[in-house]
Amino acid sequence: MTPLTPGSTSSIHDQFEELASFNSDPGGGGITREVFTPEYMEAVDYVSGLMRAAGLDVRLDEFANLFGRLEGTDPQAPHVLTGSHIDTTLNAGRYDGVLGVLGAIAAVRELVATGVAPRRSIEVVAFAGEEPRFVAGCLGSRVLTGSLERADLDALHDRDGVSLAAALLDAGLDPDRVGAARVDPERIHCFVELHIEQGGVLERAGVPIGVVTHIAAPHDLLVTLRGEASHAGATPMTLRRDALSGAAEAALELERLALASPGGTAVATIGVLRARPGANNVIPGEVEFEVDVRDREIGTRTALVDGFTRSLEEIAGRRGLELEITTITRDEPAACSRVVVDAARRACEQEGVEYIEMVSGAYHDAMVMSVEVPMGMVFVPSVGGISHSPLEFTAPEDLERGVAVLAGTLAELAR
Repeated sequence: MTPLTPGSTSSIHDQFEELASFNSDPGGGGITREVFTPEYMEAVDYVSGLMRAAGLDVRLDEFANLFGRLEGTDPQAPHVLTGSHIDTTLNAGRYDGVLGVLGAIAAVRELVATGVAPRRSIEVVAFAGEEPRFVAGCLGSRVLTGSLERADLDALHDRDGVSLAAALLDAGLDPDRVGAARVDPERIHCFVELHIEQGGVLERAGVPIGVVTHIAAPHDLLVTLRGEASHAGATPMTLRRDALSGAAEAALELERLALASPGGTAVATIGVLRARPGANNVIPGEVEFEVDVRDREIGTRTALVDGFTRSLEEIAGRRGLELEITTITRDEPAACSRVVVDAARRACEQEGVEYIEMVSGAYHDAMVMSVEVPMGMVFVPSVGGISHSPLEFTAPEDLERGVAVLAGTLAELAR
């Protein structure tokens, strides 16, 4: 692909195409651009160029969070922050996260072009590491809010055993300087994130914009079951301590508990399972699996996790298995600020765009930022409700509507 000149006459749609070329798996049909990899840092450089061409002052912090600032008429006033991320999961689509960054740049460019002079400064951010290359997600926003510290950088590893600290060094960053990226929340008026829905609610409703009121949060576990690896042919069924059979039983129990959760909004997933030693003729002696439990209500989520823990203990005891449970992530569900929600609603009304208020089942950097900063989100539809897939798609007119609503929201919040 011939590179576009950042910030030239290229449209946001051209920029999606160009950013998709920074890809470590171009032959796989999707996009793989994990944080701190060479292709990711090249994408950061590309987006930096877009920010500069839009007239923004650009800086990269100690964790590679990228910022572009439009100075307001009152530079001392707490500023409005907007953005998302440009890293991807494996074999992903081109809109998740990216819309929130490219759309924010386009929205700020539109404000400038129409003569809007905001009182508050507006900063566009591309958070580093929203996707969980290192098991935990939303790393860049956790650094900004002080919940990810230097010691965590050595403890977190990717699937190849590379520590987060080592990945930072490979990207030319100093892990000992990460603390300097911590922001003063008093300097931020609010945060607003434009995003694709990643589900099918808007499409089913036939509505082009979702104004988010709550974000469900994950409680993630790493579960290890240890039995005994032995010969698959020579070991009678009655003498087996099969860790994989225990994990299979646990997976079905997790599904049952989620379906029975009284709130009706809980979801639970086992998306990663590793059986060892991994030979066809050997009974699995050890199984690791990662559990993702989410809900908008902390009480029902806690009850589900506690119930699953008790079930694991019962299954392990009955099957003669050793059990180890480690918490990976335990975030709080977040309520969006009415200040941001109302600004987004009024922007929709001014644009003449129909909207609904809705809950985000996926978590985002906005959820992490909510610990210290008032926040909100604006959703546009995902065709078929598909995301984290090469089939991820949002129609161009929906992208443009989202940018227009974001621009209106930012104009009001920055007054």
